[in-house]
Amino acid sequence: MKKLILHSDQIAGKTQVEDTAFELFGLNKPKIAYIPSQSDPTRKYFNEKVEWYKQFGVSDLLYFDIDKEYDESKTDELLKTDAIFLSGGNTYYFLNSLKKRNFIPLLREYVEKGGVLIGVSAGSMIMSKTITITTIDTDINGDQNAVNLKDFTSLGLVDFEFFPHFDEKDGEITRRLIEYSKEIDSVIYACRDGDGIIVNGRNIQLVGEIVKIIKGEIF
Repeated sequence: MKKLILHSDQIAGKTQVEDTAFELFGLNKPKIAYIPSQSDPTRKYFNEKVEWYKQFGVSDLLYFDIDKEYDESKTDELLKTDAIFLSGGNTYYFLNSLKKRNFIPLLREYVEKGGVLIGVSAGSMIMSKTITITTIDTDINGDQNAVNLKDFTSLGLVDFEFFPHFDEKDGEITRRLIEYSKEIDSVIYACRDGDGIIVNGRNIQLVGEIVKIIKGEIF
């Protein structure tokens, strides 16, 4: 049964997503693997996540690089973990690396076999069928497609599109999301930092104040 956790961002003092999601593991101290969107040579961002998960009694995180420090021999160890964490960062770069290493089918199979997939920002967006939604705010504060990625198809683990770091006060982003929703058949969930979505099989649980956009209408 599919088990996914989609964060906009993890914020100190807001642990409702984790408090709910940890029930998916069925373990007190799951082994979690961390895949960065691009190499983290000083382990700055990895160590931040190590500290984050310590508050839940989890300190056993595996760093697995699919970028400059890629080591294929560690793949078996990766797939034996209880959960895989996909970090935030540049969505185009991350998806390009996953495709280059042929990790799209590998992660799909991991989820099919019961592994939990956790995403933050870009890592959450990659769980959708496509990352096209990334293009709506490139000129404001979004990612730059420096790798010249042409194929935006992604993991396809959910049938909705996920937009992180949503701020309802940003009228231009809201307008673009509404216009984009008219062009697609999928639901858009716009998520504020600290909130998230938990997918457990066919059940979708919205944690926090998440905006739902369908065909130009906001709910």
